[in-house]
Amino acid sequence: MSRKMKQIMLAVILMVMMCAVSPARKVSAEVLNSPQQIVWGQSYSGELEDAQNTYEYTFTMKKSGTFSLAIVTEGIGKTHTGLNYIKVSDMYDNEIYTASVKEGKGSYKAELLAGDYKLSLCAGFYTGCKFTFTASYKASGETRSEAWLSQNDEKTMSFTYKAGTTYKGQLAFNETTDIYKMKMTKNRYMNIQINSKIKEMNVVIENTNGDIHYIQTGVTPGTRKYTFFLPKGTYYITMTKGWPYSVDPNYAGMYTFKTTFTDVPKTTVNKVKNLSSGKLKVTWKCKSKATGYQIQIATDKKFKKNKKVYDAPFKNYNNCTFWDLKKSKTYYVRVRSYVKAGSREKKCYSAWSKYKTVKIKK
Repeated sequence: MSRKMKQIMLAVILMVMMCAVSPARKVSAEVLNSPQQIVWGQSYSGELEDAQNTYEYTFTMKKSGTFSLAIVTEGIGKTHTGLNYIKVSDMYDNEIYTASVKEGKGSYKAELLAGDYKLSLCAGFYTGCKFTFTASYKASGETRSEAWLSQNDEKTMSFTYKAGTTYKGQLAFNETTDIYKMKMTKNRYMNIQINSKIKEMNVVIENTNGDIHYIQTGVTPGTRKYTFFLPKGTYYITMTKGWPYSVDPNYAGMYTFKTTFTDVPKTTVNKVKNLSSGKLKVTWKCKSKATGYQIQIATDKKFKKNKKVYDAPFKNYNNCTFWDLKKSKTYYVRVRSYVKAGSREKKCYSAWSKYKTVKIKK
């Protein structure tokens, strides 16, 4: 083989190798207009007639809310009339919302965080149309508006929530989670009422120590009420979208929640009785929200002298007996209920009941 032929063959091999390792070029849609900033309520028109052609517009939402698009399309002689789809993207070209558009009138809505966005109107194969649209914007009225570059979707970015207040929030298309941070100043039941327009939500409540953790799934539209017991501490309340939030626009929308609080239920001593041989029987009133009860007896009002304690670990258990008590001594008796909370089953106590007295005569 001649030297020239060898050179030609080497050149061909190098070209084949370069084609094999070089990435394929991405064919992008042709933009038919110079992207312009949308003015709310102003009309915009155009014509799409070739596959992969697009019109692009930009818009800004100063606060989180709803972006609405009213559009009218008419045919231009193509096999199918309409747009292949409309698309809303953030300024990094991350797709947030898409919808196909048929011939005639149509309206579309997207729940969005505050920020800058791009609207694309795209033609597909064998489709084409003339279009006219107007866009509008309505603020959500969130208690604290979120931006897509600054969300409360991490614990370090959580919004402070004051216990007992009403809070209005939004789960937009371009978010999945809202996190609120709340302080509990004492052991209490938290009653949370959620009013939602979202198809399905989940609520997670956990403390910073990691030993209290509740999950409430399947929160559907309407007014829903739930109760959780929270010992004193700092908590995160996390609102998340249900599944499949990524494909169903009904999983975005507004919600409100408010909290009320109930103390650990305080109980009362019903009766104390001296039985035979230095025995004392105590009965008390059961409480439905209690986990158990603690009973104390002593020979002084401050419960320091000759003190004895009994733990009744069942919420429906209402009596106990003390033995080996001193004859002729007066005993003071009191009781309190408690609730076990968290993975460590920490006992959180109510206030003590008023005491009752009995003299050991037998």
